[in-house]
Amino acid sequence: MSTGVPVVHTCGKATPCDRCSGKVATGRICFQIPKLKNGFTSHPIFCVACTADIIGQTKAELTAIEEQALMHL
Repeated sequence: MSTGVPVVHTCGKATPCDRCSGKVATGRICFQIPKLKNGFTSHPIFCVACTADIIGQTKAELTAIEEQALMHL
């Protein structure tokens, strides 16, 4: 089940990153990555650095799953 796709967002006001709690300044680029919580989808804000870390971790996890799947073909 997909909760949606990440979107590029420009902060309308200074907003804390949901991961590192660092401030994303007004007018700066950030990312909203959908997150399922309590049956509802929220769209927390992530700074660029945390978004890059999240993407890197996701790639590593998907690569591991892909390798396991290919071994069972």
